[in-house]
Amino acid sequence: MAPALLLVPAALASFILAFGTGVEFVRFTSLRPLLGGLPESGPDGRQGWLAALQDHSILAPLAQNLGLLLLFVGQHSLMATETVKAWTSWYFGVLQRSLYVACTALALQVYYHVLGLGEPLSLKSPRALRLFSHLRHPVCVELLTVLWVVPTLGADRLLLALLLTLYLGLAHGLDQQDLCYLRAQLKRKLHLLSRPQDGEAE
Repeated sequence: MAPALLLVPAALASFILAFGTGVEFVRFTSLRPLLGGLPESGPDGRQGWLAALQDHSILAPLAQNLGLLLLFVGQHSLMATETVKAWTSWYFGVLQRSLYVACTALALQVYYHVLGLGEPLSLKSPRALRLFSHLRHPVCVELLTVLWVVPTLGADRLLLALLLTLYLGLAHGLDQQDLCYLRAQLKRKLHLLSRPQDGEAE
């Protein structure tokens, strides 16, 4: 009973985080920034919405974003249906999931192409790219956890864990330049977080 009670705060925190994310999403997707700060309720708010729905400079980007969103959602939903999964499994076998991931990546590439963003990594600074070349993906921490945090560790599992840990460790080689870059980024983030938000008293 006691261990189950310990899950209550975690579940409550998860709910609050999800609810807060939803509220922030609604605020982010509102037309208030596009309407120049006009109130979103009352007669003035309705007039603002009507003006926005007649403004081509607002409707065109909204339609484009809606199309890109429907492409992404449609690809995910269609390929997640049992019919499509059965068909792709029949023709591609164990590569079915790889095909799903590849189509998802293709949908994201269309998004980047339409918005003119190019290759995602091309937006990163040379110092960031240098750091990435010296790091393993953070998901490797999960892999190490799965390998080592087990109730029993047989000889074959121990050999596998040792070899993969060695493989991941050898590719992780931060140097002084990387540490200086990380320190500078941390200071920058802390500075941004310490600045007063819009509307708050100085």
